[in-house]
Amino acid sequence: MKTIEELKRLEKLFEKSPLPRANREWGGADVVISRKARPKETEEEFYPEPRYVTTSYSFELSWLFERLRDAFYAEKRIDGCSKIEFFGRLANAANRCIQKSSVLTTHILCAAVLHEAFAIYEEMEEGNFRCLAVAIGNEIVDDYVDDALRTGYIGSDATLDFFRSRGVEVKND
Repeated sequence: MKTIEELKRLEKLFEKSPLPRANREWGGADVVISRKARPKETEEEFYPEPRYVTTSYSFELSWLFERLRDAFYAEKRIDGCSKIEFFGRLANAANRCIQKSSVLTTHILCAAVLHEAFAIYEEMEEGNFRCLAVAIGNEIVDDYVDDALRTGYIGSDATLDFFRSRGVEVKND
């Protein structure tokens, strides 16, 4: 499977309803997607706390994370070093969408994450994808990027415009 072909196939799904759902919520590469709120920290652990995405659309978002994992791993675009940045950026995009959207839908949330995946793909193609060699405290490069420099998800309107420019009308369930 070619990564770009899978990204194009996935974007077409946003014109339909409902979106597919995973069998379980995502947990991997220091990212957790859950319907339940993040548990309160009790004591300092050896491993850093994962990056949480809390949403009622956790199974749909988990399904998308699985598809994106498969698409990027198929061409070996992600490795043990870059996976923390890759999935962390997808989680950050989801969290920004949840925080910024006045009316959040499954389609809008997943479109935000797919928009970020397209940006990551483009950066990889251009040789501009950056990740930290060591993710101390689960920090990633994306945590320090100014919103004015972002090329992926920056807001729901921009994401809808991005997909419209590609001939895709995201269903607003």
